[in-house]
Order: sequence, then C-alpha cells, then structure tokens
Amino acid sequence: MMLHGRKQWTVMILCAAFLLAAAGTGSPARAYVTHTVREGDSLGLIAAHYLPYTDSYTREELINDIKALNTLRSGMLSIGQTLTIPVVRNEPVRATSRTKTKDFAARGIYVNEQNAGTGRIFDLTRRLRSSGENTVVVDVKEVKGTLAYSSSIPGVFASVSSCPYSIGDISKLIDHLHKMDMHVVARVCVFRDRLMASSMEGWRYNEEWVDPANEDVQQYHLALIRELISLGVDEIQLDYFRYPADGRTDTGVEGKDRSDVIAEYLAQIHDLTSASNVLLSLDMFGIVIWQRSMDVRVLGQDVQKIVNHIDIISPMLYPSHFGKDFDGIPNPADEPYYFVREGVQRLKNIVGDRVAIRPWLQSFPLRITSGFDPEYIRCQIDAAQDAGATGWLLWSPGNRYDEAFAALEDMHVAKMAEKAAIQEEEQGGSVQGSDANWHFEKCLTPGFPGQLSHPVYGPTVREVEIPFR
Repeated sequence: MMLHGRKQWTVMILCAAFLLAAAGTGSPARAYVTHTVREGDSLGLIAAHYLPYTDSYTREELINDIKALNTLRSGMLSIGQTLTIPVVRNEPVRATSRTKTKDFAARGIYVNEQNAGTGRIFDLTRRLRSSGENTVVVDVKEVKGTLAYSSSIPGVFASVSSCPYSIGDISKLIDHLHKMDMHVVARVCVFRDRLMASSMEGWRYNEEWVDPANEDVQQYHLALIRELISLGVDEIQLDYFRYPADGRTDTGVEGKDRSDVIAEYLAQIHDLTSASNVLLSLDMFGIVIWQRSMDVRVLGQDVQKIVNHIDIISPMLYPSHFGKDFDGIPNPADEPYYFVREGVQRLKNIVGDRVAIRPWLQSFPLRITSGFDPEYIRCQIDAAQDAGATGWLLWSPGNRYDEAFAALEDMHVAKMAEKAAIQEEEQGGSVQGSDANWHFEKCLTPGFPGQLSHPVYGPTVREVEIPFR
C-alpha cells in the first residue's frame, strides 16, 4: 500500500561494518540498510530503489525478502516505520566479459526474454549445470523489435516510445550467470524488427523487416552491440542477419548484391567484438548450407564471403525443417541423427577450420511421429559430436526442456561411469565396453531409407520456415 503525499527518500544509513568492509576490500559485503518510511513510500518503490544493491534478482523477490526480514504480514506501512533492507553492495553490479576462443565447446540452451526476466532462468541454469553443460543464450532483442532490458539507444535513433522490458537488471543477470560458471550469449534478432519497421518509414523493408543496407539501421545495431559488450556478455549471437526469403535480389545500392551488404556489415560488427575479445556467432538459415545460387542471392548469406568475419556459425539443423521426402526420407523429423550429422559435415566442407560450427538442435516435438523423448535429443548431440561440431545449442521456444535435461543427465551419468571404469582399468581392473556405437544402433529407424554419406549428401534442401524461428 502506498502512503499518499509527497514522496521523500530517507538518507541511507549504512552499517559501519559494511562501509569498512566495502572500503577495505572493494568486494560486496553482507550488511543492512535502515530505511525510514516517509510519505509516498510503498514496498514496491522501496524495493525498486534498493534492488541494484541487493542479491535479489527481481523487485518481487526483494519485496518478499523485506517482508520476511521485517516480519511483515502485509504490504501496509506506517510513516516513521523503520525497515531493514538486505543490502550486499554499495554500488550496482558491473559484469565483465569472460574471454574465450572460438574453439570453446559451448553446450547449452536458449532462454526467452520472459523467463530471462524471472528466477526461472536460474532454475533452468541449475539443472543445465548439474549435467556439466556451460552456456545460456539469452534473448535481448526478439523479432518484435523491443529490447528485453532498459536501454536509451532505441530512442536515440528512432521516434519510438519506451516499451516494457522483462529483464530488470541485465548486468545482475549476467553476473549471476557468470557466478554459475555459464558462458553468456546475447541473442540479437537484427533485420527482422517489427517495431522499427512500423515506426521508421525510412528504415522499412516491409512490415516485418528493416532494410539491411540502410546506414541508420546498421548504426543502430552497432550501438546496441557496443552496449551489450559494455554490460559484460561473453558472446553476441546474430539471428535474422539476412534478407527475407521473398524471392527478390535487389539492395537499392548500386554495384552491390545482397551478399555484399551482409558480408560488409558483418565485418564491421566483427571488428567491434574482436576489439573487446567478445565472440561473434551467426545463426544461419538452414537452406544456406547448400549454397544454391538463388538462395544466396535472395537471402544474402554467402558462406564464402562471411567466413572471415565471424567466429562461430550456428546452422539451424532442426530435422523438422526439412521437407517431406527430402533425400528419399518420408519424414525427416523422424531421422534426427542423419540430418544433424550430414548438415554439420556439409558446412565443415565449406568453411574448414576457419570458423567453429555449433549447431542449433531441435528440442521441440514439431512433426515428430517416432516419439519425442530423451533419446531424440541424444541422437542429435551424438550426430553433432560425430560430425566434428564445436559444441551445440538446444532450442525450445517455450523453454520446455524436460526431455533435453533427462537426456543430458543420463549422458552425464554414463560419462562419469565410463570415467570411473577407465580409472579402475588403469588400477588393474577391467572395463566394460562403452556405448560409443550407441547412435548407430539406436538413432536410425528400422528400414532407414537414406545413406550416411561422407562428407556430403546430394539434393538441395526444401526449407520450411516456421513462425517462431
């Protein structure tokens, strides 16, 4: 309940022990702040004021902590009432990027902006970490165009009003994930941007997309990436970094085709990230791996032109995205091992060792008739590893990872058992055969009509673009 009248904030009275500890070590120290309630105060306003100085992630969490610490049964406050606030630092968190090389084997999941703004992201991360994985991809800009965190940059470049954001303190989020030993990837949807397409006529390509060749569009995203680097992310991941699949090939720029526009802008971004030792990855439309000339001319993603301006390519090799009867397979969604392995190998043939390949894997049941279960996830992970991928990422738009976590936990247990068996053998015992050939026995359905080829397979893919990707 808010106390009516002019709002006034009391001066923070910090415990002497806290001040001495903070001054002496420069690191956070647990202490208390005493807040005296004034007119206009409410628990919500008080929590919002002190949130950056606490370990609570959301305002709601801090409200509950204040209630518990002060044995409050409701939100009713009285003028002059003193509240103890669980402050742990004397300045807001400032996360710092953790430098890694492109051959870092990132293994992780995607977390949407809604879950990233709540404690759900830490629940997901704890379970991911328990099986030995190491990466969280966080939405910071989705296709609707709004940002998931508070930023002044959109208003600097465009006449847009401020929009609600889900992540209240992105620096604290990054810092918490770092403390959980996670590699933090910021996913930025670039040219598919409904907000700017509708708000900025000069930027508009169509109702869903902004023009990749527009200088203001490019400068806007460079500013966002620069800000994300300053906030402490470890990697920038570009999605929808292409032209729409609309059959057109024009750019509006004389002497440049679409692949030139994409490659030249990617080079600018890579210069920016490289200077800060932050990795740069690119989500690649699946059809591009086959490098058909018309697809390249329309989408603008020419692997040979971009390969020197990127650290990691993440092809979206979801089996459900391949058309019916592709390569003689009635339902590609039922052959996860085949499509992931062959897709990674084909891309490796194009790029060699110049970039790392880290595929997106399917963690959703679309078009699967053979059963979506932990085995389905394991088949894809095995396929990626067998093809020489550098890690992998799991995609579920709604962040439903029960099957994935079950697979990862089983694989972790098996890995630990194998490690123990090897140690036993080294000490004079015996070791049982491993499940190294598990995928050959389990991942291909009976009567599998395809043929595992090395290194590539024949026909071109019929891409199916589904709404959420």
